Amino acid sequence: MTMTFKNVLLLYKRSAYKIYFLDKRGSLNPRNAIVKKERKRFEASHQDHYATLKSVSRCLLSHGVRYTECYRGRKIDYARYDLIITVGGDGTFLEAARHCSNQVMIGVNSAPNHSVGRFCIANAANFEKILKRILSKKIQIAHFQRLRVKVDKDVEPIDALNDILMCHQNPAMLCRYYLKIKDRVEEQRSSGIWISTPAGSSGAIHSAGGKIISQFDKKLQYLPRELYAGKNEDYRLTGGVLHQGEKILVTSLMRKGVVYLDGAHHKHLFPYGSVLEVKFSPHPIKTIKL
Repeated sequence: MTMTFKNVLLLYKRSAYKIYFLDKRGSLNPRNAIVKKERKRFEASHQDHYATLKSVSRCLLSHGVRYTECYRGRKIDYARYDLIITVGGDGTFLEAARHCSNQVMIGVNSAPNHSVGRFCIANAANFEKILKRILSKKIQIAHFQRLRVKVDKDVEPIDALNDILMCHQNPAMLCRYYLKIKDRVEEQRSSGIWISTPAGSSGAIHSAGGKIISQFDKKLQYLPRELYAGKNEDYRLTGGVLHQGEKILVTSLMRKGVVYLDGAHHKHLFPYGSVLEVKFSPHPIKTIKL
């Protein structure tokens, strides 16, 4: 595919070591024996991260690519850019993806020895090779499917790239809700529901008992957590894989339900009677296919 990028954003995270130990407001107690041990691990990841950021920056400059560099968390007009390069891990990629629609994204895993980086196709070792392919306009685009998430009809939908979690605001409380998939409606009591994209299938939903799906597939997966069997309910909607055109509807029977999207940073209140709709987003995230 022939594609030219004129406006490039280089988005990077601040390392956990910097936040926990170097910033004055860091809250960890350095005299705790476990924290002392963890500090060395955080410091190693910190050094790898900033070395990768420096390497990527140097590579862009050496190939004459003009770019804007910003750290994660700042207010950024993402619409100005057509290529977004994230340096960090999956969290940094997800932060940028929440604001993107038609841009191409490249995730650079800045510390592969300490970070999974499932969304990251690049690292310090192969970034220049990928950049040369971009500059020679010989690239293939791959798509990470997203979930179109809508809570009630009057709320704007949000596209989630990794997964969503519907649960009670209090993690010790039981979740009550109606779950509808295709023509079947079922009242359930559980610890909540995971709903995941293929790219997010190796995360929390897999740890809860779900299956790993090829990350570029056009599927979504759901899995209720710890279904309550106190009354010997014969649950049938216990988890599975859906395809394009299919959707999930959840009606809250809780006063204080909540829906988390792509981690803990973005959430919607989900009170009694609210309806959660999850289906495929028409706007997948574009990345480079290796």
